[in-house]
Amino acid sequence: MRNLIKKILKESTHISKDAPHWVHIFHDASKEDRIALIEKNKKDIQKVLPRIIEFFKEKFGDDLVKLVVKERGAYYGHESYSTNKIVIDFRFSDKTPNVNQLKREVYNDLTSFFNIDVTYYGTPLDLEFHKAVWEKF
Repeated sequence: MRNLIKKILKESTHISKDAPHWVHIFHDASKEDRIALIEKNKKDIQKVLPRIIEFFKEKFGDDLVKLVVKERGAYYGHESYSTNKIVIDFRFSDKTPNVNQLKREVYNDLTSFFNIDVTYYGTPLDLEFHKAVWEKF
């Protein structure tokens, strides 16, 4: 009965036609293959990470005060698997007018230029966005 429920839920999952190729492979893969794909994607992201950092530093210029790369633990429930995700932390100046617009640009640029769509389950990359605030002491 449990396998039947899993099969029905898996078949009812809709993947858009414009999803990256690896998402279709990920959806149909076994648990071990999904884990291997997560780790492969992580290594691929680590390879292009210097280019990603340089791209966004040039694009945002003075609005971007600091770009921090760190790792954070992540748990993938479907696979019962824990690993570390790469986290890119964008820290913008207090004079940056619309950080939400820049956030959308980052998501679009990662998809368009680097073929990384962080909205899909199994992508070992997270993004954080901060805007500086002046505080009186």
